[in-house]
Amino acid sequence: MSAKPVDATPPPRALGRVMTFFIFCSAANKEILQRCPLSEYHKYASIGATIFFTGILAGLSGGYALYTVFDSVAVAVTLGIFWGILIFNLDRFIVSTIKKGSTRYSQVLQIIPRTLLAVFLAIVISKPLELRIFKEEIDEALHLACLARLETVNNDYNAKIEHWRQQQQQMKEKAEQRYAVREKYYEEYRCECDGSCGTGARGIGSECLRKEKKYNNANKEYQEVITEQQAMTAQAAQAIGALNQERKTHEASLRNTFATGLLAQLEALHQLPQGPSLAIIFLLIFIEVSPILAKLLSPAGPYDHVLKTLEYDYEIEELSSINIRNQKLNNQLTLLASVEQQQVEQQLKHNRETINLIEKAHQELVREQLSLWVEQEKIKLRENAFSQQEA
Repeated sequence: MSAKPVDATPPPRALGRVMTFFIFCSAANKEILQRCPLSEYHKYASIGATIFFTGILAGLSGGYALYTVFDSVAVAVTLGIFWGILIFNLDRFIVSTIKKGSTRYSQVLQIIPRTLLAVFLAIVISKPLELRIFKEEIDEALHLACLARLETVNNDYNAKIEHWRQQQQQMKEKAEQRYAVREKYYEEYRCECDGSCGTGARGIGSECLRKEKKYNNANKEYQEVITEQQAMTAQAAQAIGALNQERKTHEASLRNTFATGLLAQLEALHQLPQGPSLAIIFLLIFIEVSPILAKLLSPAGPYDHVLKTLEYDYEIEELSSINIRNQKLNNQLTLLASVEQQQVEQQLKHNRETINLIEKAHQELVREQLSLWVEQEKIKLRENAFSQQEA
């Protein structure tokens, strides 16, 4: 039994292309909307516009994020369009699956997983937008991070250079000490030989020779230290020059290989104050869940009533069809059972007739056997009587 239409369908309204497109974005059924007042058109067109602009925002955000990864306009535009269409389709699916329930509690339970999905999409969309909005601050943070790494490298090389300079300074101090000792021994040797100090004897005596020898040993040690200092100075200069050249190469390599990609930008973004980022995230979350909130907060309108009626009629029609099929199946099963019962009864009747025939045949055989036994017994009796007469 087919369902009766709710009412006569009014003639289709002339809608503009923009409203028609936004109604398509809202996933509303145009045939059902034709049975509703014009206010339902505006409501679903507004929901569709929100879904459409959320998809546009997602496409721009995803395209910029992909541009920072691949550094290619063509790849960013292609994948950005794909990402925007994907988010648009997800939002359209989420809104289309929300139906007005019998109670507010059931509707809230219905939108909880959809709201969580919408919040996740909003967070994903917000990150590339934050990277673009705070680009200057992120670039500055990355520059400071690069300078910090360069400073660390410079500190490492300065520590190595300072080590060589300390060795030079230690060798210089050692040479100065040897020079002071040599000069002291020279003064003692000179004044001893000219008689102005020491023994007071002028000329080359034993004490003068002893102090001369002492001076010569100190001078020899001083010359050895000077030679060692010169070698150390040359080695330190060579090492310091090599370290400076290596530092320049390392700094150039560090500047060229310093990461400024998506992950580095996200890390720099997390170092910024979180207030503006949270404001953008909450704004996008509100935009993303606004179609869901509109469906939840709006009362059940004519569109919902017509949709519920059509679904109910369809359910009744399907249940009726199922009942009819079940009845046909029951009739067929009953007929098959009846036929099978008749076959069983006929088989039983045939079996009973066969059993009766067998019993009759068995009785006939027994009668024949009895008659033969009687004849044989009669013959035996006659033979016995004849034999007795002859005796």
